[in-house]
Amino acid sequence: MPGSFSLKEKVSNTLKTKNINIYQILILLILLCIYQYGSQKICSFSLYPDEFGYWASAANAVGYDWSEVASLGSYYSFGYSLILIPILRWAPDGVIAYRIAVFVNMLFMCGSVFLLQGICKKMFPETNKVQRTFIGGIAVLYPAWIFYMQMTMAEALLFFMFALVTYLFLWFIERPKVLTAALLAVSLIYIYCVHMRTVGVVIACVIACMVWGITRAGKRKQLLVMIGVLALMGGMALQLKNYTVLEVFSYAEDSTLAINDYGNQWGKFEQILTVKGMIQLLKEVMGKLYYLGISSFGLFYWALGWCMKEAVLLLKGILKKEGTALKQWGAVFLLLAVAGEVLICSIYMYRAGSVDCLVYGRYNELLVPVMMAVGAAVMLGSRHWISITASIAGITGFMTILLLNVIEAENRNGMRGYHAAGLSYLIREEDFNVFLFFRDTWLLGVGMILLVSLLVRFAREGTGTEWLLSGILLAEVIAGIQISNHYTYRVNVSNFENFIIVDAIKDSGKENDEIYYLNEGKPEFIDFLQMQLPEKPIHVIEEEILDEAAKPDGFLVTYVETELDERLQELYEKKVRGNTFCLYYDQDM
Repeated sequence: MPGSFSLKEKVSNTLKTKNINIYQILILLILLCIYQYGSQKICSFSLYPDEFGYWASAANAVGYDWSEVASLGSYYSFGYSLILIPILRWAPDGVIAYRIAVFVNMLFMCGSVFLLQGICKKMFPETNKVQRTFIGGIAVLYPAWIFYMQMTMAEALLFFMFALVTYLFLWFIERPKVLTAALLAVSLIYIYCVHMRTVGVVIACVIACMVWGITRAGKRKQLLVMIGVLALMGGMALQLKNYTVLEVFSYAEDSTLAINDYGNQWGKFEQILTVKGMIQLLKEVMGKLYYLGISSFGLFYWALGWCMKEAVLLLKGILKKEGTALKQWGAVFLLLAVAGEVLICSIYMYRAGSVDCLVYGRYNELLVPVMMAVGAAVMLGSRHWISITASIAGITGFMTILLLNVIEAENRNGMRGYHAAGLSYLIREEDFNVFLFFRDTWLLGVGMILLVSLLVRFAREGTGTEWLLSGILLAEVIAGIQISNHYTYRVNVSNFENFIIVDAIKDSGKENDEIYYLNEGKPEFIDFLQMQLPEKPIHVIEEEILDEAAKPDGFLVTYVETELDERLQELYEKKVRGNTFCLYYDQDM
């Protein structure tokens, strides 16, 4: 009988392992299907000029000169460009290069599934493998991540990097060795190189590690290694940044370069460090926290509350010289990272005039998947899910009213939904009504919060865990595709139509002629053309040089609604009209 029981147990464990593997494969297949569905609908940039900035730095490394077009926009960090370099070098054309980059984004999502499961295992060892598998899937299928995966913004990489940094931090606290210290430091510098706004994550991690080191005797060596690697690689990153600005954005004006630089933010502190300024900053912070909560179906709030509780327990443990838990250190790091990133975003968006700047999500999106994983794990173990869910619904409703009052008092208008993707499922830009937008967003948000709470609760109570949690995955996929259809796929319809300009240049028999772009205040759209003609540097010119004696020889590209159309048709023999461009050139005799 004991042998029979042992055999049954082994068979049961084998079946469970197979089921878990099937669930893992299911989640990975969902990611692959999303990529396959969207890949044929996209061919180039959706968000101008942000995406182009990363490709421009990669182009410089490959040997292409895109500096004149790149200088029409601001400086963008170079970390993501390091990944784009081999893609741009070996891809046969711009479309394939772009789709390969999107495929790499999908691979980052696949890797993040396992990182998020690892984070959950370290912080919540009481969860079982099935629960961790679906928690990882729920977090990685965050709708805004699906949206960003299908473009070459840095966000898809930032999602992955924050999950990696969180995992490495927990690994370092759990096993403080020189190797883990060095890996954590390298990851921190790299995430900063991907985007400077992640300095909040870097500072949060350093503070958490320093506090941990102070409370742990004999760990000075590991901390010194981490600080040394941070200092060394930080110096190298600064040199690379200076080189990128000089070589890639060499024609940009100082005012343009300052847009994404810290130096442009210092002037705001004089306003912030007043009573009025602090109140305004709190309004900005409220808007960012509102976005993070609604877009994550309330899971962010579950995680935030838990992190606060664990941070207090950690502080008590340190003061009383008692033992501390790994999850408590993880909670402190996440709490500091959230505080830092939300504060940075609020300062960047301080007193910006549009509605989306108040609830700006893009700068803080990287926090959401990890916080969703933590929130889902906390919810699974909570006995107070009804009261907490009701409180979240009530608090977000109150925040909605406050935000509407802020918008009305400050006369804010305009909503760029792609900067607040997690709130933009029901947006109608062509007939934007602030009250209806926030009302519908809150109602939909509360509906999703209730749905997720119920599904997680029922999954905890009994059998059918897989089917119940799969319902959340399905809702996320639908939401992510809806956002992509509203923005990414729609913009790419125009991109496909613009290939008439690319084909006209290639088929003209004058491929050695120079290409000029007439800058009339719509600079972003020329990014598309430069990407499709990578080996041809596009020169940017102004209106005053256009006369009979000095007209540019070669191809002249303008915005489709140029006011100089009649004059240019007199100067050139041939005109080709695309969706956003017009092309003018002389035919060979």
